[in-house]
Amino acid sequence: MERRTSQAALVSAAAAAVLAAVVPTGPARALPHSDPGPEPTSRASMLDAMRRDLGLSSAQARTRLAQEARAQQAALAVRQALAAPPAGMWFDKAAGRLVVAVTGTADAGRVRAAGALPRTVRHSRATLLGVVRQIADRAGRGVPGVTGWGIDERANAVAVRVDRSTRTLRTAGFESAVRQLAARSRVPITVERDDQAPRQQNGTVVGGERWMPGTDGICSIGFSVTGGGGARGFVTAGHCTLKANQPAFGKDGTRLGTSNPQGTHSVNGQEGDFGLVAVDQPGWKLSPTVAGEGGSPVTITGSQQGIVGMSICHSGQTSGWRCGEITRTDQTVDYGNTVIPGLSFTNACSAAGDSGGSYVTQPGAPKAVGVHSGGGAATCDTGGDTVTIFQPIDKPLQKWNLKLVTGTS
Repeated sequence: MERRTSQAALVSAAAAAVLAAVVPTGPARALPHSDPGPEPTSRASMLDAMRRDLGLSSAQARTRLAQEARAQQAALAVRQALAAPPAGMWFDKAAGRLVVAVTGTADAGRVRAAGALPRTVRHSRATLLGVVRQIADRAGRGVPGVTGWGIDERANAVAVRVDRSTRTLRTAGFESAVRQLAARSRVPITVERDDQAPRQQNGTVVGGERWMPGTDGICSIGFSVTGGGGARGFVTAGHCTLKANQPAFGKDGTRLGTSNPQGTHSVNGQEGDFGLVAVDQPGWKLSPTVAGEGGSPVTITGSQQGIVGMSICHSGQTSGWRCGEITRTDQTVDYGNTVIPGLSFTNACSAAGDSGGSYVTQPGAPKAVGVHSGGGAATCDTGGDTVTIFQPIDKPLQKWNLKLVTGTS
């Protein structure tokens, strides 16, 4: 799922951690049959993946990660300093700073004191969310061709996403209603058309850090967790865990546990897209690691919220270790069979079978950010505009009172 300390100390520690030890990251693994023992030193790192996927040199990647570490600490200070959530917040890679959208001079001063750059905008977050709620009410259980909506933080606006290949009278009527809402509210609403209609990914490919829900296909492990009464398990995608008490098998084909125990641990709708697999077979051990570049282990040290503009890497059994940037947060997605709010977007490539896999940021002290929910038609092999979607990790941790299995990086 997704405190006052000296900010200078926090920034210094975070930046030092990033520059001192950069290690890779990927899906959390419940390792079978034996204690995994000490982790091997990885030659391949998050820097390698960032160079490949973001087009950065080693020096540029290290500089960016240090800047992002400082921006994360500034974000914590901003959330404490402001009485209400800001209209928007994102990492500006050109400036190397966190930018915070505010509507008044007093908040602008607080943002500067927290170490971020204020940007004065017209509409508050409460106003933008009010427009988002009206769009959701108008969409109901879904409109053909409309694939989602949410706040565009950088633009201080609202965006509605439409599949350009689907055009019906209901689609046209919905777009007309959106234009009328924009005129009434005076909040800009943009209609984004593309051919990347999102879909939940639970393919049948084999490889990587996978788990298999009975005979229903293949998904990816997210993060190892513990719960009350000595419960052990891992978080994954909710659409991978729909059936109650289904046997769950590990990558070697042996049973590791039970998916959606008691039928009360799978969510795929208005609360989000997340599920729990209980690791109830004694031969399987929980690990704080996820599989990074080339399968090398990355140790999770905690969790944090994703911020627009920041780099992120995900690990899935199909695509392996892939990196990109967070492009949107708190978005509603219409997958066709279900409408899910509260999801985040990235431009890291993905493919079927990655569902449930791990999203991680800050390699010096890697943090869990979310689990893979879905993506568009473009994959790492086919190319094209990439839409990849994750469920923030805070929701499942809070709902079921779970704790991440963590280690020391």
